[in-house]
Amino acid sequence: MAVDTFNGPAQAGLMVRLKSRLRRFNPWHWALFFLILIMVGLPFIFLILGSLSSAQVPTDITLSELDFENYFDVWWDPSTYSLFYNTFVYVTGATALGITMAACLAWLVERTDVPGKVWIYAGVPMTLAMPGMLQAMAWVLLLSPRVGFLNTFFTETLGIPMDPINIYSIGGMIFVEGLRLVPTAFLMLVPLLRSMDPSLEEAAYMSGANPGSTLRKVTIRLMLPGLVAIVIYQFITAFEVFEVPGILGMPADIFVFSTKIYAIHQTATVLPAYGKANALAMIYMVVAVIATIAYSRVIAHQERYSIVTGKGYRPRLTSLGSWKWLAFLGAGLFLLFSIILPFFVFLYVSLLPFVQAPSWEIFGTMTTEHYWGLGDDQWIGISIWNTIMLVVVTSTGTVLLSFLVALVVVRSKFVARKLLDQLAFMPHAIPGIVLGLAFMWVFLQGDKIGITLFGSLWGICIVFIISYISYGTRAMNAAIMQIHKELEEAAHVSGARQWRTMVRVFFPLLLPSFVGVWIWVMLHVVRSASLPLILYEGPENQVLAVLIWNMWDEGEIQAVGALGVLMILLLMLITLAVRSYAFGSSTKIQGDAKK
Repeated sequence: MAVDTFNGPAQAGLMVRLKSRLRRFNPWHWALFFLILIMVGLPFIFLILGSLSSAQVPTDITLSELDFENYFDVWWDPSTYSLFYNTFVYVTGATALGITMAACLAWLVERTDVPGKVWIYAGVPMTLAMPGMLQAMAWVLLLSPRVGFLNTFFTETLGIPMDPINIYSIGGMIFVEGLRLVPTAFLMLVPLLRSMDPSLEEAAYMSGANPGSTLRKVTIRLMLPGLVAIVIYQFITAFEVFEVPGILGMPADIFVFSTKIYAIHQTATVLPAYGKANALAMIYMVVAVIATIAYSRVIAHQERYSIVTGKGYRPRLTSLGSWKWLAFLGAGLFLLFSIILPFFVFLYVSLLPFVQAPSWEIFGTMTTEHYWGLGDDQWIGISIWNTIMLVVVTSTGTVLLSFLVALVVVRSKFVARKLLDQLAFMPHAIPGIVLGLAFMWVFLQGDKIGITLFGSLWGICIVFIISYISYGTRAMNAAIMQIHKELEEAAHVSGARQWRTMVRVFFPLLLPSFVGVWIWVMLHVVRSASLPLILYEGPENQVLAVLIWNMWDEGEIQAVGALGVLMILLLMLITLAVRSYAFGSSTKIQGDAKK
């Protein structure tokens, strides 16, 4: 006699729900989740363990010897307080300077009749082609004590006392980092100004307000939520940067958090101080996490302050009168200081037999031997090849992993998709120097079981992919959200399998996002020196940024100049290609929309 297993509607409903959940269970989703969890969580764990360990080397860490001694050492160290002060002054000053210059430039091109708008709008983003490390090196050649070209000119030609400007200072760091922050802030502020409803400004004008009052009481107040988000974002960027304070601060014993951690790491082979470096890194990361959370909350609530109406208003342009040419000159000075002058400084030193101040006599001795010498140095060729491999693997890996994460987050009913999204965003809060230190501990533990990643190019690729996945997933999330589900449903109704839907529907529509993320990662990988400096081991694994850093440290200024010229030209070409691609894609989309 058969036994009925269903004893009522309640049990039947339970079985239906269980079957529904089993159908929704996808092992690939969980595999991706645990992969991201391990990639992001494991460095955190070892960073915390390292900060609590008194082991002389990372491989000797034991759970029985964990304590808070490293934190006590850091806290009671008098230099820690100067570290906080230097970091605060540097980051605040650079952020304020960068945002102010970017806001002025954005306001000039969007709200005034300043001449040469096309050149300003095209020129400011081009400064992204100047890596922060090279920019700092160029200003050392210009304003270093006693031998800086501009200091020499001020002293010998204008009769100004010796060393009128010292770039090795907090002020020098603020100046160079402020220049570096401008293009990103400018590209954020221009769309913000362009999307505002100009009728509100027009109403202020009709009420008798002058341009200055309208700017203060209407424009800035309407921009405030977006401006706050941009300020926090730039604060995080300046807080995490290593190259500028490393070039300008460390020679004068002016340390911020990033450079102090690097300095401790560099001397750890002589003085076992890995635990102290980890304790500093934890404090450093906590501040970065707080700033990142603040940024996320501001972004999440920006829709409350929406100022975009969709109406076809054109804003009234403020007449600058006789001041317009002075404003144009100010924009030109920014381009001069950001990219033109540094580029020509590198070009000049790359053609010299030995470094000396400009003079009419020196032009007759110029030579191109330093460029030809680049081809004779085997380590330069190895570094270039390593950089190419790093770019290809990192950019491609970031695009693919970001796409998979975004697809699960946006399109699936995976139960942990929100947590997966947060895990993918978490690396954004980790400064590069901290992430490199954390993975150093992870990779050295892997040596115990025969997995050798520390010092290898593959290890650097893995860390870079994790570092940039936060940007990649945000870009992919937005792109996938714009693809209507009806396209997928139509493909499924037509009998297409999931992989065919991906190839024929998703990939063509997401191609601009793929290219954009790939190029963005490539630009940052080529420019970055902090992660490779922590993780590389031996000249056979060094990349171009590390090579330039080491050559500068060894005084090979002419070779640095030659490599700097070639790198800047390459990045300028890439930036131009990106602008052309974006413009072409935008034009095509607009044309398709009209059809």
